[in-house]
Amino acid sequence: MATKRPAKISKKGTKKAQKLCPITGKAMIPVRVWRQDAPSGMYWVVLEDFDGSPKALERIIPTH
Repeated sequence: MATKRPAKISKKGTKKAQKLCPITGKAMIPVRVWRQDAPSGMYWVVLEDFDGSPKALERIIPTH
């Protein structure tokens, strides 16, 4: 009789998906952005610099 394999336990402190901003070199994270006059969806942003201004919206990068 075959036994079931136990579920894998995730490691603490596993690395999250990270990308560096080509302009500032800071770490970017994927977030969902809703925009009224442009396509919404998942984008890479530098969270500490993102304030919703037009300049900040120019720096977002699509995740796909």
